[in-house]
Amino acid sequence: MKNDQFYSAAPGLAQRAPVTRKGRATYRRLLQGAQQTFRHHGYQQSSVAAICRAARVANGTFYQYFLDKEGIFLQLVAILQRRLILASERAISGQSGSLAKLLATHQAFLTCVAENTTLYQLFREAEFVQMQVPRSFYRQLAECYMQVLAEGAKRGELRVQQPQAVAYALLGLQEFLATRWLIWEPQALRRTVVQTSIGLITQGLAAQPEPPERLTVRPRTVPEKLSTNRPLGTRQILLGAAESLFGERGFAATSVAEITRNAGVAQGTFYLYFPSKVAIFAQLVREINRKLIREIRQATAGLSRRAEIECAGFDSFFHFIRRHRAAYRIVREAEFVDEEAGQGYYRRIAAGYVKGLRRAMEAGQLRRAEPEPLAYCLMGLGHFAGLKWLVWEDLDELPPEIFRELMRLILEGVKARS
Repeated sequence: MKNDQFYSAAPGLAQRAPVTRKGRATYRRLLQGAQQTFRHHGYQQSSVAAICRAARVANGTFYQYFLDKEGIFLQLVAILQRRLILASERAISGQSGSLAKLLATHQAFLTCVAENTTLYQLFREAEFVQMQVPRSFYRQLAECYMQVLAEGAKRGELRVQQPQAVAYALLGLQEFLATRWLIWEPQALRRTVVQTSIGLITQGLAAQPEPPERLTVRPRTVPEKLSTNRPLGTRQILLGAAESLFGERGFAATSVAEITRNAGVAQGTFYLYFPSKVAIFAQLVREINRKLIREIRQATAGLSRRAEIECAGFDSFFHFIRRHRAAYRIVREAEFVDEEAGQGYYRRIAAGYVKGLRRAMEAGQLRRAEPEPLAYCLMGLGHFAGLKWLVWEDLDELPPEIFRELMRLILEGVKARS
């Protein structure tokens, strides 16, 4: 960690800010020790004592600077937020045109995350510590983007009608690129990955401009299947109880005893079907994955044009989130509970997406681009729209004007046409 300007105490997170050289050195060691501890053990399995051991300070010293484990965790998140905002502001200051500013902030975000991968990985766990933290974090970043987007639209340089929709779409796109290429498999972000994302932002996917009606008319959602009234088996009852509890309370706060009580079965019965709480959680993630993929396939069956497939697929995805808000939290937390299950959820969706995108490129319906980065960009875009409007704001459906703007971004990009 560097730059003492980042060591000021965030309001409500720390007891006091260090004022002496010795105090700043101790404070820095505590932050570094916390980074190391959280990185190796995650937030839930870390303790103040472990942080102090890593920092080589007495436990009592910790409480001179921080209220508790949560306080130092959120201070690290605040440091990352300040770095990202500063990187965006610096990127904008060196550009004149609105598109150049937008792309500069995009690349600045990815570069900053590449330089702060540990902090970024900690931040990704923040929503399971305090839900309002990522909301506030992204709101401030989105405001930086919205200012550039609104200015570009006013000057006729960008085709943007809903700056907020595009801002959150960009944040989702960036998070998924960073997660896939900087967190899951740490490596330098390949130039072709970044260029693929820039192509999507500026030009969209479509090889040729799409008629307005394909961007403005939402496809009809596949109707939900009627219940067959068949009694559920014990395994499905346990999975249903687990989904409800994990979705509402999170993994750490839910016990096997609560799952069985909610399911109305004896605790011993649980272990006839699942060896552990992690096992039922991982199985639940796989069940959610299968349900989502099945619904998207049903919604896009019989469609041949990629523009229509994207519209129908995204509509089905948002409809799924609306009906399975608890499942959405489970999927978000999965990576921090069972890494294989968490990553597998997104990798399975991406694999199918890549095949569809490649076929559309070969048919001349989409611009040529590297399909895997494109798939993760699109997944991130949809993910953040669902998170913003259906989970955080708890709306019954994605507003039609937001949906249209997302489709316009996906198919045509933001660059104004001559």
